[in-house]
Amino acid sequence: MPAALVIEDDDDIRRLLEVVLQQEGFTVTTAANGTDGIAALTTALPDLALVDVGLPDMEGYEVVRRARAEISGRIVMLSARTQDADIQAGLDVGADAYLTKPFRPLQLRKDLRRILGGGDPA
Repeated sequence: MPAALVIEDDDDIRRLLEVVLQQEGFTVTTAANGTDGIAALTTALPDLALVDVGLPDMEGYEVVRRARAEISGRIVMLSARTQDADIQAGLDVGADAYLTKPFRPLQLRKDLRRILGGGDPA
């Protein structure tokens, strides 16, 4: 079973992401801040990491930079920041994709399947 790590400080969004990923067949580990998320990388060894940009203790960009050095799985940034510079910054530090909030669970599933190379079943 593939593993996912969700690093998101908003409790409701973190729980929603956990449910969506579980429905997609992932075993999910969660963290509410960057420090805990980075620590979880070594134990969870995720195939997929979802990282919020605005974390309470550090920018998600720093988390992604560190995560990229630790894991070979896909890293997706999630943020309400939609400026081209924010998106480019996420990709520059090693994210495979940058998705924006708010999101609809169905669209998130489709986006994650596409990012993971599983196609986009209609």
